[in-house]
Amino acid sequence: MRLLLTFAVVILLNAAARPSPRMTIEGTLTGESGAPVRGAYVLVHDNSPSNSSQNVAQNWEMRTGAEGHFSFDVQVGCYDVFVSETRYLPHSERVCIDDGHNVELKLKMKADQHLRLPLQ
Repeated sequence: MRLLLTFAVVILLNAAARPSPRMTIEGTLTGESGAPVRGAYVLVHDNSPSNSSQNVAQNWEMRTGAEGHFSFDVQVGCYDVFVSETRYLPHSERVCIDDGHNVELKLKMKADQHLRLPLQ
């Protein structure tokens, strides 16, 4: 019985010590014409319960490349994805990643019709 208990404890400790698998949230932004949106600001906010106990939000951010592409390596969990670019309306979306399933977003941004006046 003692050997069985020791074996069970070793298995549990080994499982707990393993890092969570790394998954990917990636996407491509295009405008209404289908042209890539380059230089857009993308922020990914971690909604995992494991981080809420620390009262520290984990965020990653980047700008889209020439082809409107972005990519973040994350762990299994739920994330809020925020996208903005001055010519387009902002977009937000919650995505949840299961073990072994990456998320690929194809976002068509809508033009912002509001008149922009330069501040002087």
